[in-house]
Amino acid sequence: MRKKMLKNASFLVIVAVFLSFLTASLVMYEKVREAVKSSIRDEAEYVRTLMDAAREPGASGDVYLVSTVGQTTANRITLEDPEGTVLYDSEEDPATMENHADRPEFVEAQENGSCEMVRYSETLSRQTYYYAVRLDNGEILRVARTTDSVFKTLFSGTLILGAVVLLVLLFTLCIITVQTGKIMKPINEMDLEHPLKNVVYEEMRPLLVRLDEQKRQIAQQMEELKEAGEVRKEFSANVSHELKTPLMSISGYAEIMENGMVRPEDIPEFAGRIHHEATRLKNLVEDIIELSKLDENSGELPLETVDIGEMSREVLKNLEPQADKKELALIFTGEDTRTIRGNYRLLYEIFYNLTDNAVKYTEAKGKVHVDLREVPEGIAWSVEDNGIGIAKEDQERIFERFYRVDKSHSRETGGTGLGLSIVKHAAMVHQAKIRVESEKGKGTKIAVLFKK
Repeated sequence: MRKKMLKNASFLVIVAVFLSFLTASLVMYEKVREAVKSSIRDEAEYVRTLMDAAREPGASGDVYLVSTVGQTTANRITLEDPEGTVLYDSEEDPATMENHADRPEFVEAQENGSCEMVRYSETLSRQTYYYAVRLDNGEILRVARTTDSVFKTLFSGTLILGAVVLLVLLFTLCIITVQTGKIMKPINEMDLEHPLKNVVYEEMRPLLVRLDEQKRQIAQQMEELKEAGEVRKEFSANVSHELKTPLMSISGYAEIMENGMVRPEDIPEFAGRIHHEATRLKNLVEDIIELSKLDENSGELPLETVDIGEMSREVLKNLEPQADKKELALIFTGEDTRTIRGNYRLLYEIFYNLTDNAVKYTEAKGKVHVDLREVPEGIAWSVEDNGIGIAKEDQERIFERFYRVDKSHSRETGGTGLGLSIVKHAAMVHQAKIRVESEKGKGTKIAVLFKK
């Protein structure tokens, strides 16, 4: 990051210095050019004034004055008669020079009294500044300087400016390097284990808060993964045990029957035991498959409008035979009709498993009460019994896979230990909350709260 900051800052400084240098050079060029033009113009006006004021009669006097000035100046001075014949030139022999009557500066000076222009000189073969002025006697005085002199002046000035710019650039880069180091030091020394304890720039506060949140989230996720790994490990061991138990029973009963160790009148009893264990095994496998589906496809399940009032009455009707055997009273109160958006099969699993557990764990001549109503938080479905109840220390674990409060009673009632785990996962699919209220020996109430 430091290298990137230094690189970007250096690039910006170099670009800024280059643009400044370019701008300064252009400004300097314009200033030098204007100075040269002004110098030529002033010199021409000076010579003209001098000649007009102190002219001796005849052309020779003019030539003498001009030649005297021409020997003391770096500019090229030319004197031409009204017909364009060159009378004097400070750099060339007038006898060898062409007539200047067709030269633009000569023509314009004759017409307007003076002329200023830049053009290519055929005589000198260079780009040249010209200033021509008409004297009182009609002669044309021309002062010129090649652009080479301008560029020489500009070049010398540019060298000085370039040296200054280079020093400024080096000094700026040194400052940037030092300041970048100072800026990056607290960042490089940050304690990422405790982001909020770092004393750095205020602009970094949101980042540190975000880092702290992510750190806590990662720690929580790691803990959840650890717990999930332990649950998975425990689940695998429980599956192995739960599958092995009915299989061993079936195998044992079948082996006894195969060896002829069962009296004919006892065969129906042994066959019934085998059927019971086979049913337990089938239910266990179905519950394991159901949980696997919920784990894998919770976001891909089809949803529809479901009347959970009608579904609750259907569940109670299906459980009537079991309730009648124990002389239990099945009661339904609240709203007869209430629809929600959900998966029909999973909603049925929730209501059936919870009501079935209430029937199983309620003593004879007890009651199971199902209620459905709208509450401020959403739609509340609950089942309440006056059965054996659940101890407080067990209430948080009853939704774990294969967790049983009373293992012997669970097996007697045919439970697989996965019913409430299926309920928990199905409720999560519907974003529903489950609340458990129970007291040992007095009964249990489990409520499922659906969002509106």
